[in-house]
Amino acid sequence: MRVLMIDDEAVFYKMASSILKNRGYELEYAKNGKEGLAAIATFQPEIIIVDMRMPDMTGFDILQSLRRDPRYHHIPVIFLTSVQTLQDKLKAFELGADDYLIKPFEPEELAARLDILARRAKALQLTDKLDKTLQINPTVVLVHSLRGGSGVSSLAVNLAISFYQVWEKPTLLIDTAFAASQVALLLNKAPKNTLAKFSDFQIAEIETSMIDDLITKHDTGIHFIAAPRFPVATDVYTDEFWRKIFEKINEEYDFIVLDTPHDFSDMVISNLMIANTILLVVGPEMGSLRVAVSALKIYEQLGIPPENIKLVLNQNFSGNGIDKAQLQKALGRQFDFEIPYEPVEVLRALNLGAPFVVSRPDIPITKKIEDMAYTISNDILKYIPPPVPSKAWKRVNSRLAVTNKKS
Repeated sequence: MRVLMIDDEAVFYKMASSILKNRGYELEYAKNGKEGLAAIATFQPEIIIVDMRMPDMTGFDILQSLRRDPRYHHIPVIFLTSVQTLQDKLKAFELGADDYLIKPFEPEELAARLDILARRAKALQLTDKLDKTLQINPTVVLVHSLRGGSGVSSLAVNLAISFYQVWEKPTLLIDTAFAASQVALLLNKAPKNTLAKFSDFQIAEIETSMIDDLITKHDTGIHFIAAPRFPVATDVYTDEFWRKIFEKINEEYDFIVLDTPHDFSDMVISNLMIANTILLVVGPEMGSLRVAVSALKIYEQLGIPPENIKLVLNQNFSGNGIDKAQLQKALGRQFDFEIPYEPVEVLRALNLGAPFVVSRPDIPITKKIEDMAYTISNDILKYIPPPVPSKAWKRVNSRLAVTNKKS
């Protein structure tokens, strides 16, 4: 395995050189930051050891450069430094360092730590090959309820953003609620095109480039397709239409979230059959319970596997709602997720078009939706941590660690 050491003090390279070469590492040395960055391009290291303080640039500068470059952002980096302040150590890990060793050091300890990073790097390479071999399909999540005002659109928007913030992978949100489109409003974004573009077309006339024109990028990093601003004829939005859409977007997105109307129209049924996860949103009141029972029966009649359906209890009002245990008894199954009552932040997000998972990562509702996004993600993604975990990924896994410890 190729290891690059960037350090202006050659004595430490000499200390490490013998034992690392004896363990089979191919070692390259750079005496400053500029030489180090040049060596990364030519030597193509699989692990990098970098000093914190050098005359021309800091280890932080090198690490930031690596993490911004898609060619090198996955390379494990270990800081080797005499700087021992907690602030510097925390900053190193925040920027994506994989390990941190204080000078002077024992060469055997450095070698042991490199062995760990080498095993992790090989595991990541195997996982990457596995992903490509399996050609993993995207996670397609449809958010649904037969009851208006249940929070479907808000959940769809914040869930899509959470997918992106946790995994930093391409995410698309599609608004199919033609009668009451909310996605563009909740994102405070006016798209140039909406699905209305296809209302006067025949299926055969729709080209791939036309689908590209529908997609709008949002400041949060997600992409979205907006529903028509005004009512349109829905004859064109058939099974064949949605198959054509998904043939295109399946190749480009890891996560696709569908916001749906409160019915079982042909368009909703088409998308139900495409989704691999259906989030049925239920409120703690009788009207919502009744339509949820109906929805579950229709899902069954459509042949949707029960394991594809996840029940979400949305505590969307205060007061004397139906008890959770009673709801579960009536529905004949447990809730998979529960969204806490958070009226101030939800209302603020709705009015300002500022999703709360972005503006308020610290509140309970954000935590629950981040955890939901992680839980329903593909298991292969969860098998090995990303090379540079996002802040949201770290938050989720920190909560999971606490939960697992308690259990």
